Parts: sequence; structure tokens; C-alpha cells
Amino acid sequence: MTKHNHGAAVSGVSSERLMAQTIEHAGYKLLKVKKDFETAGVDPMGKRYFKKPSWYPSLLKETPKKKESYYESDGFIQTQNYGIIIEQKNSNKHGTTEEKVFYDLEKIRDGVYGSEHKLWYVFSGDVHEDVGVYKLFESKAKKENLPVRVIWGLDGLKSALESIKGE
Repeated sequence: MTKHNHGAAVSGVSSERLMAQTIEHAGYKLLKVKKDFETAGVDPMGKRYFKKPSWYPSLLKETPKKKESYYESDGFIQTQNYGIIIEQKNSNKHGTTEEKVFYDLEKIRDGVYGSEHKLWYVFSGDVHEDVGVYKLFESKAKKENLPVRVIWGLDGLKSALESIKGE
């Protein structure tokens, strides 16, 4: 049996799989890996991979080998008329992952995701509704009129996807 030293990574893979299944049950496909994008005929730049703003310090814009680094979303959904960038935070117990949403707020403020596609932020997991910083994320995003739709739970994601059918 393989021993995992980073439970959050294992949990993340599981939650991403559940999210992909939810999206598929709603009649859409989550584009995540290179082959998904190739099959769909969609360029992943600006959908899954995002250039860092030019004014960021080079330490944030380059890998240790001085290659350009990118931010990555958790996936992309291509609907009939528009695209949706998906970011997910899954919490099955309370921990430091919850606080990473504040970095994501900064990325949204900095325009990392662009304005060409919709941005949906999905909070899921056993305790997601009890995470104060997720509620604060939503509150700040609304107060600042940031271009992000906050979705609570995978049932909420399913409902949101069903509500856009035909758009």
C-alpha cells in the first residue's frame, strides 16, 4: 500500500474527480488536461493556463530555470455560447487550504483570469459551509464587484450548470 505524505493532494484529486463527474452529469465536459483541450479544439491559454501580469516580480513569473510560469485553473467548461473557468476549493476538514482563497482574490483583482470567460469559484466538501474565510471571500467579491460567481457545493454546481442550459 502506498503511503501518502500529503493528504490535501489526495483529497484534491478526489474532489476534482467528483467535480468532473458533476459537470458530466449536467451534460458538459470539464477540460483539464492537454488531450481534453485538443479533442475539443480549444486552446488552453486563457482558460486553463494564465500568464502572470507583466508588473509581477520576475520571481513570480519565472520557474527556477527562468522559463515563464503560469497560473492554472482547475478546469474549463465550453458551453454553446461561452466558456467558464472553474476554480474549486474543497474542505473536508478545517486547515490552511482555506486561507489560500485570499491569494485567489488577489489574482482576480489583478485581472489574471481576464474578462473573456466567466469565472466560477466552487466551494465544496464536508465542512465548506462552515468555513468563515469562504464566506468572507464571497462577501469581498460582491462588495468589490469582482467578476466571479461563487457556488456552494457540488449540488450548487449542478444547479448552476442546469440553469445555463440553452444559454
